[in-house]
Amino acid sequence: MRTKTISEASGLTSAEERILSAAAQEFAGNGFFGARTQAISDSAGVNKAMLHYYFRTKENLYGQVIRAAFQKILVRVGQAWMEPGPIDTRVEKIVDSYMDHYERNPDFLRIILREVVDGGTRFKRIFREMEKDEPLLMGYRPLDFVDKVAEELGLTRTEVVHFVVNLVGMCAFSFISPLLLETMIRFDVRDFEGYLRDRRGAIKAMALSYVKAVTKGKKGSES
Repeated sequence: MRTKTISEASGLTSAEERILSAAAQEFAGNGFFGARTQAISDSAGVNKAMLHYYFRTKENLYGQVIRAAFQKILVRVGQAWMEPGPIDTRVEKIVDSYMDHYERNPDFLRIILREVVDGGTRFKRIFREMEKDEPLLMGYRPLDFVDKVAEELGLTRTEVVHFVVNLVGMCAFSFISPLLLETMIRFDVRDFEGYLRDRRGAIKAMALSYVKAVTKGKKGSES
């Protein structure tokens, strides 16, 4: 039985989108250097000439894969934070945004992990190019957004950075942790969807506890 290509399985109609989807899988599975443009073309259901027409080089295609993934999550996070409402609701929406993104884009984490191992040179360059092209978070650049959150919550920039690292790290590690849990403490994670639902609740509780603890400490020191 013939294996379906990305284009057949996903229902994507745009050749460019099919190439990006196939490229994400290829880069996640084989890394930048091991990825083959012929494999990407075959999986996307296009010829190599079309791939090069849209993306020119493998380097540029790699950058577009990372750019597309980050733009999706940064827009959602920006929208969640900028919506009116209590801090609890907005933090919960941000957690959902990250968890949804990782669930819908399973290759993204693998690509980022490979970038960390490789030193992150390409990732740093791509992200700097993104910042130059346009603001990434609802009209704000990432550092400006950190300062805006710090001002709203009465925190220092460092405290906001730790909050973001805690939140993003907990979400990302949720998708890596089953291997360790099953191996080290024999914790059954066969119901992965149920495990992720429980993780959402735990992450929200811990993120909100951190914000409340830090802001309460600030108010206590001022009184």
